[in-house]
Amino acid sequence: MKNDCFDSKRFGVITLLTVGGVFLGICFLDRVIALGVMELLKLSPLVYRTTANIPDLLLLLVCISTAAMWTIYFFLVKRGVDNEQTRFLRLAATAVPVAYVLKSFLQFAFGRINTRAWLLVSGPIDFRLFQGTGERGGFPSGHMTVFTAFFAAVWCWYPRYRPLSASLLLTLGVALITTDYHFLSDVIAGAYAGLLVTVVSRRYLEKSC
Repeated sequence: MKNDCFDSKRFGVITLLTVGGVFLGICFLDRVIALGVMELLKLSPLVYRTTANIPDLLLLLVCISTAAMWTIYFFLVKRGVDNEQTRFLRLAATAVPVAYVLKSFLQFAFGRINTRAWLLVSGPIDFRLFQGTGERGGFPSGHMTVFTAFFAAVWCWYPRYRPLSASLLLTLGVALITTDYHFLSDVIAGAYAGLLVTVVSRRYLEKSC
């Protein structure tokens, strides 16, 4: 594995920035941003209705992509290939499903109301521990967790695609916030959770091989 990929010092900085970002989001920014986005969406009801009806295909995507990556990995290994591509596939195929499982547990554990449900009731943006079912599954963002896990693997093994990976994740995060699917802190926490999964998976795979 590349030595310059998320070393302890760099990951420590990321952790501190994440804690600060989530704190600022929960205490000051989440409510303001969500209400501001809602006012903008009211100017275009068609956009709001369209984004409200997007099906959640994350689990299907995780299953298909994981199966595809493992299939390609074992095909290459059987042919005696051991290179950057096979190591990327092994890391990504491990991290993506683990990220999905982790996000599901965290959403249940934190039990935070999602943005659109909160906008309907305008109550407190609270956490109800271990009650994260239905509308209380917003923290962290599952899409951000899974996609960050994948693109963190890309970041490690394909440095030339780092700008593209960062741009795609930023675009996803902005989209999740500006469609009122997630609060800012949900997105930040999801990105960190996905990154953590890939970092831990990378170290586990290094030791086991």
